[in-house]
Amino acid sequence: MSYKFLKSLVHGTLVIIFWSVSIKAGLPQSASSSPYLSFKFSEGNNQKGKSPQNPVILKRAERLEFQIQFVTNAPYRASRGIDYGPLSIRATNQHPDFFKERPGPTVSLEVRRVGTNERELLPIRIFSSGQGYGNGVHYLSVSIDILEPESVRQNRLDQFTSQLRELASASGFSGAGAMNESARLRGTRTYFDEFYISNPPGVYDLKAVFQPDPAVAQGRTLTASALVRVLDGPDSLELIKQKLAEKKK
Repeated sequence: MSYKFLKSLVHGTLVIIFWSVSIKAGLPQSASSSPYLSFKFSEGNNQKGKSPQNPVILKRAERLEFQIQFVTNAPYRASRGIDYGPLSIRATNQHPDFFKERPGPTVSLEVRRVGTNERELLPIRIFSSGQGYGNGVHYLSVSIDILEPESVRQNRLDQFTSQLRELASASGFSGAGAMNESARLRGTRTYFDEFYISNPPGVYDLKAVFQPDPAVAQGRTLTASALVRVLDGPDSLELIKQKLAEKKK
């Protein structure tokens, strides 16, 4: 067998191997890499929420901030010829006409208490701070707090606002006048309701449901879940009172 023939044979074999590897690399990935939905929490909580022994930790007076992530390498084209991302949610801080000229909402959030009344959806308040895309991941940034029964909230707000003017004046709080004037103009309850965060202590199942815009996707509904533990402690109104009391000293 001549040297020239051997050289041609080796070269041909290498070309075939390279072509085979290239074709495999270009083939669609397996089902294990299909698009999916997930949560991304803050650095301290990002690896938590998968089991009751390792839940996401939330303080009573804090909002839970996280991203809802739609992980996919496939391109996404929104309906109506407008370049909107696939993730959208109805939120408290949106304009009432937010969805008038755009598709959606495509994402909903559900919270249920673990252990008792697990089928009962609890009221939550959702704030959205925008969306984005990078490295094959569409993300939606949100924050939520879990609401107490309406009667409990209103009683707490009434109790707080009845004490606020006296506490603020006695402490010499420089913003007390402006705060009380704003509260008077907007309605005392309404004004402080936005700042009132009192997640009831307990363990909760947080679930996101993503239903793609039907005008675009042939995709199926995707979900993501995480367990969240709310620690007992002062609510946000109690923290405000504590700060006023400290200033008085």
